[in-house]
Amino acid sequence: MSTRRIKVRKSIRLAKIENQNNRQVTFSKRRNGVFKKANELVVMTGAEVGIIVCPQGSKPYTFGHPNVNETINKYVGEERPPSPSSPGIDDKYVQMSRKANTKELNTRLNSLQDQLDFALNLKSKLKQMNKKVESQQEWFKGPIEKMHYIEASMLKEGLEDLLLKVKNYGTEHGYGYENGKWKAE
Repeated sequence: MSTRRIKVRKSIRLAKIENQNNRQVTFSKRRNGVFKKANELVVMTGAEVGIIVCPQGSKPYTFGHPNVNETINKYVGEERPPSPSSPGIDDKYVQMSRKANTKELNTRLNSLQDQLDFALNLKSKLKQMNKKVESQQEWFKGPIEKMHYIEASMLKEGLEDLLLKVKNYGTEHGYGYENGKWKAE
């Protein structure tokens, strides 16, 4: 006797989906399902259908047969031709959507402009600091005769430190330094 598994639909709790990505995916799938069912209704019965779906903070989505504006105007009583710039979508909803999108885009643009200004300001400060450091490090490249007392004493200390390091390195590797010459030990 074989056992067959039967696929059972799970009941879904009706509540707002908190995760933004999951909510957007669910919206897209359900919107497409509603539009598909409306199309089947039109094909099977010849009914006139008009659907406008306005998600929060996004552009409106429409489905209509023969046209959303024609269907709505027929039952609302306004006889207006569809807008040439966006046939099938009511101008009021388009303007609302454009305003919302414009505000959001302006906010994002201002934020990005602030970040860019900060980065450019930081870049110029780093360049200035780099120039200062480079100018402080290159004082010893000039002729010794033109050095100030402080610069000459810093050069002397640096050279003495270098000589000490070289001597230590030589003795660690089996060489001795006497009378200004290296000799193997």
